[in-house]
Amino acid sequence: MDAIPTEPRDAASAREVLDTISLDRRRLGARFTAETWWTAPAQALAVAAVVGAPAAGMGGPMSVVAGLATMALVGIEHQFRKRTGISTNRPAGAASLSVLVVLCTGFVVAAAASFVLAMNGETSSVISVASATFVGMLLGVVIYDRAYARDLLRVG
Repeated sequence: MDAIPTEPRDAASAREVLDTISLDRRRLGARFTAETWWTAPAQALAVAAVVGAPAAGMGGPMSVVAGLATMALVGIEHQFRKRTGISTNRPAGAASLSVLVVLCTGFVVAAAASFVLAMNGETSSVISVASATFVGMLLGVVIYDRAYARDLLRVG
């Protein structure tokens, strides 16, 4: 009971703090989604390269392509952090978590399919799977960024 503001000044201070937090969340969400124009295609291309890596040849060539694409993903995240000042280590809420789970599941399924196809000599099918992965990730990253921004407004 002691924590409930009893004076008008206390209530006004609490409202001011809550308004400031809300404004910070809106600004953070706007900064996060403002970078989607370059992060979505860059991340989608890097993920598609990992999925398409078996088309380069099993063993060494696949490892080189997948390794370079993974390094690109790390670089994209680093550049995002540098440009925005935002470092994320988890989804902001239920919607962004759901999108992330779908994206990760899609990646694992596509990578497994690509590997199996490459083992069976279906290089053109590997390229098709990688192309579909690019499109799915491109849309998925945009959806994730928007869901993350919406979750920022709901959490708290």
